[in-house]
Amino acid sequence: MAAADGDFQIPWDLTEIVEPKRLADWVREEIAGLHWDNPELIEYLRAHPNYHPRMFLTVLTYAYSSGVFESEEILRRCDSEPGYRALSTDAAPESVAAIRKFRRDNRALLKWSLIQVLKRCLEYTSNAGQLLLPAGVKRLLLDNAVARLELARHLDRAMQEI
Repeated sequence: MAAADGDFQIPWDLTEIVEPKRLADWVREEIAGLHWDNPELIEYLRAHPNYHPRMFLTVLTYAYSSGVFESEEILRRCDSEPGYRALSTDAAPESVAAIRKFRRDNRALLKWSLIQVLKRCLEYTSNAGQLLLPAGVKRLLLDNAVARLELARHLDRAMQEI
């Protein structure tokens, strides 16, 4: 994660420095740690059985962590690649519009999940276990997560204009 000139850099595709299976496991673990047993969430999901926030959060976090940002490409991979299908066990994204809407409505949650995965990647590459990160590194992780979300948004807008 460090460049030859000493500057700290994070690759767009984290599978350049960590195996795809390990990355997928980290994504699943971070998202499993959220409070999916919250009574209000359970009631909401019961009233909206076709809404699958856990699947969307898992798939989008993995995609954005592995350098896949266009919603059309994410949808295609959920249909054709076993790794993506394994991430969307309860359902798959039904449309590009659904992916865009989830990203727009849950930007803060996606930002959080990306930061957690980026932090795990940093810990893994440093071989130091859990790290207490200085403010500058925390800011770098936040900026990187936001850049990934912005790139996805801009690529989707560009695709709409074509």
